[in-house]
Amino acid sequence: MIKLLIVRHAKTEWNKTGRIQGRSDIPLAPESRAATRIAANSVGHIDAAYCSPLSRARETAEILTEGKGVSPIPDERLTERDFGDYEGRTYEELGLPDHTKLFFALSSAKGAESSASVFERVRSFLTDIAGKHDGKTVLVVSHGVCISYLLYALCHDSWDESEYTMGYIKNLDVTEREFVF
Repeated sequence: MIKLLIVRHAKTEWNKTGRIQGRSDIPLAPESRAATRIAANSVGHIDAAYCSPLSRARETAEILTEGKGVSPIPDERLTERDFGDYEGRTYEELGLPDHTKLFFALSSAKGAESSASVFERVRSFLTDIAGKHDGKTVLVVSHGVCISYLLYALCHDSWDESEYTMGYIKNLDVTEREFVF
């Protein structure tokens, strides 16, 4: 069994303006570093840490692990979903009332990564860490949509769009899950 502490990166300027980031490498907003240091107090002991290589997640992970004797390991499989030509646009520009409607709108986004692809890469990540960290606490810092798929992959062996519901995960929210693979 592994105890996962799953955290969405701190806010960026694009988060604050409702702009879709996807794989665009947008840095943290200046005030987010202080907020992340405060959030670090709620993250207790960890044995290992992984993060998306995108700067907003990587820096969040680095701040959360300060003084814990662990360095975050960047893993491409934790990178946010590629939103194709929707990246850089706002939810308002796309006529989307909120973040959770993005999943359904992506079918018309040119160049967007498929749901099955996101599921397969996060499932692969979980399988790999299960073999390395049994009985340990692992911090995972990623992105809202990627985390939504990660949570789905904890409970499902294969992708089934009819069973998936994309939830909204706030910046710096900590989701705790235990799992056995």
